[in-house]
Amino acid sequence: MKRTILLISSVFLISLFSTGCAQKKAEELRIIMPPPPEEPRLFYVESLRGEANFKDTKILDVFIGKETKGVGKNLFKPYGVGAIGDTVYVTDTAIGLVFAIDTLNKKVDFIGDRPPGKLALPVSIAIGKNDTIYVSDAKLKKVFGYRKNGALFFALGEKGEFRRPSGIAINQKLNRIYVVDTKSHNVKVYDLDSAKLLFEFGKRGIEEGEFNFPTNIAIDPRNDNVAVVDTQNFRVQIFDKDGDFLSKFGRLGDKPGMFSRPKGIGIDSESHIYVSDAAFNNVQVFDDKGNILLYFGGAGFGPSQFYLPAGVFVDKNDRVYIVDSFNARVQIYQYVSERWKKEHPEEYLELKRIGEEKKDEALN
Repeated sequence: MKRTILLISSVFLISLFSTGCAQKKAEELRIIMPPPPEEPRLFYVESLRGEANFKDTKILDVFIGKETKGVGKNLFKPYGVGAIGDTVYVTDTAIGLVFAIDTLNKKVDFIGDRPPGKLALPVSIAIGKNDTIYVSDAKLKKVFGYRKNGALFFALGEKGEFRRPSGIAINQKLNRIYVVDTKSHNVKVYDLDSAKLLFEFGKRGIEEGEFNFPTNIAIDPRNDNVAVVDTQNFRVQIFDKDGDFLSKFGRLGDKPGMFSRPKGIGIDSESHIYVSDAAFNNVQVFDDKGNILLYFGGAGFGPSQFYLPAGVFVDKNDRVYIVDSFNARVQIYQYVSERWKKEHPEEYLELKRIGEEKKDEALN
């Protein structure tokens, strides 16, 4: 992304519905951010609800959730998200399970639906080595690790160890798991092999390195820095891999770059930081220095609109997954990184073509 401020409160929507049968999928749904004539930086891919995505459902019903929310294997109150390949894992705090939505094979399975490792209030997800899935449970006050087949192999949380585990993140290079303990106002860091507590950082307060009900966490893949959403201090704090404070950004307010109820956080391969805000119903994107680059969203049920956005996850291919909690779905976007442009030259040219066409239409 450019290191300049590009603010957008609406998105660019093309050909939402085809003119044919209502049950057909849209011929083209393209939301590009920021709008032309700016260089495309991010575009909408799809929304996932569960089985509703794989059945013969009217396209409008999928977008607005009509007759799908909480029915069958469909999301009801999602919060956390992670992804491995074509499978998207989503915690559902109302149902008390993790959904495994396999977009390639068009099926939905569950994790944490049976002992050992039966979940009660799953909150956040982190992806480990060998396609392992880690889940925090705020009610059981534990963190569980599962194989892709749902088998439990890892558990953290002796009595009194956590007060309310929430956001979790894994540094695969260092073999560490970082656990945000919201009610303890700190972050605990463990070795994944031994499950031994290595160190913790933070305490309740408003000074640098202190927290007031932190919630979610992400690790920068380029430098191993750790970003923590300090929710009730209305900011994001950045630490090095060992918990030493580096920087902060954000404050309470209703202008771009400010927060009211920050929740989810994710970081792409170029160190851009995505932060969802449940009060503004939007997602703001910052550079690694905390400068606001763009924002998108607003209250609503259409693509690139949100009601109570929550968890955010960015995979190794720079796909950005955003939990749209009250709309009972996960919205997926693609960051147009330099690597993505090289790997998808034809699609990138198509994004540019659409932009040029719309710019010409606006001029005429």
